[in-house]
Amino acid sequence: MSDGPSGSATGASELVLRVVSALILATFALFVSWQGGYSFSILCAVGAGLILMEYMRICGTSIPIRVKFASFGLLALIIAASLTNQQVLAMALTGGGVLALTLWEWLVRKSIWGGLGLAYAALPFFALISFRGSDQAGLAVILIMFACVWGADTFAYFAGRLIGGPKLAPRISPKKTWAGYIGGLVGAAVISSALVYWLGYRPGVYFIALTLVLATVSQIGDLLESMLKRRFDVKDSGALIPGHGGVLDRIDGLIAVCVVLWVAALIASRIIESGGTSSQIVMNAFLLP
Repeated sequence: MSDGPSGSATGASELVLRVVSALILATFALFVSWQGGYSFSILCAVGAGLILMEYMRICGTSIPIRVKFASFGLLALIIAASLTNQQVLAMALTGGGVLALTLWEWLVRKSIWGGLGLAYAALPFFALISFRGSDQAGLAVILIMFACVWGADTFAYFAGRLIGGPKLAPRISPKKTWAGYIGGLVGAAVISSALVYWLGYRPGVYFIALTLVLATVSQIGDLLESMLKRRFDVKDSGALIPGHGGVLDRIDGLIAVCVVLWVAALIASRIIESGGTSSQIVMNAFLLP
């Protein structure tokens, strides 16, 4: 009989630990995002390094040691070029590095994990610093992405626990349910809409549609990381964050969201031939003044 209360107490303590860790991380991320500038760029650079480190840890010996060293070296060069405002060089290093690693691995081992790892770390770095920029639109878009991801994560977690029901992807992530997925959509829409009202905008139909898409992308990003860990039989990407595991376990959804939205903004800028920043394009396309 003692197993029941002990299990309940353990579950409650783990939930408290998760909540406290999440609040501390969220506060820090919001403060640095508000600061912008080099503080935000350095945070993104550190995040990219941690992403690549944990990705390499998950893949283990499936990535040759030479490819691992090459990946970290290329990422360091990419970040250095970007932080010194040599964006063309940084993008060229990213594209060329991913292609070179992928071709080398495929020819030698019929594998592409190293190239994927470099892309996984470098692309969100570019996306986040491109969105933040130095204007208020940049801060607004960063906050909207946070709201979508955090709203989706939080509502999905509690909806899944309280409602349960059919599993979303039992072979990839057995705990995820369709109720959690729908709860995540609701959470992203509600939290993001409240945020943009507070920022002085009106969330129209297009914005609600955007939040639903981003919430779906966020949960797909979570599933992709779960698939990667299951492929290599790893429970957590790391142990850096109490109650959550590694950095990847915490920001897998944000990685997917910022990259997808960044690519969409780049495509939109070509279609409408807009001269504005990525953030201004997003704000003009989806929000009503």
